[in-house]
Amino acid sequence: MDQGLVNGIKSAGILREEWQEYRLVIPADEPVSRQVKQLRMQWEQLYGEASVSDKPPSITLACFVAREEMEDMVMRWIQRICSLQPSFMVTLNNFSAVPPQTIYIRVQDASPFLQLASQLRLLDDFSRPADGRKWKIFDKPFIKLGSLPEQAEKQQWFTYTHQVFHAAFMARKILLMKREKSNWKMLSVFPFQITDCGLRITDSLK
Repeated sequence: MDQGLVNGIKSAGILREEWQEYRLVIPADEPVSRQVKQLRMQWEQLYGEASVSDKPPSITLACFVAREEMEDMVMRWIQRICSLQPSFMVTLNNFSAVPPQTIYIRVQDASPFLQLASQLRLLDDFSRPADGRKWKIFDKPFIKLGSLPEQAEKQQWFTYTHQVFHAAFMARKILLMKREKSNWKMLSVFPFQITDCGLRITDSLK
């Protein structure tokens, strides 16, 4: 996220407001994670860039800052969103780039992510009167591979974006991550609705 933890201190007895930093992500499953980690290791060997090599491969849905007392409300909303969202297949297909440096793995079908983004915007609209801060919500899903060095030639960028890569995994949950100093800690897990042949399993248990 662009800004880190925001601390505000008000005078008159010193009232301190702690703004915490959060991320909502969909993690890749273990087989795909191993593939992406291997690509990141190769990237690090080529370019010496280790900024993402130690982070679990995932697709970021949103980043936001909020007061710590807002956590319960945010988690209740996310739980509600996930309880209505069926698990879905995520297909990773080749590479693309954000010029001039960032290389990422493309997600072939963005429609489930757009649906989640629309729900998260409702949550953002609801929570903003309480915290006054707009969420950064990502419409375009991707898994970051790395960033080319500033001195990298355009040919390196072109070569990487024309390589072939294909993998797929089932998206089954959203993770709420919270920044603690320089690390991200998993705060909560929100499973998606489980489906079987298009039917809600939760319906069969009623």
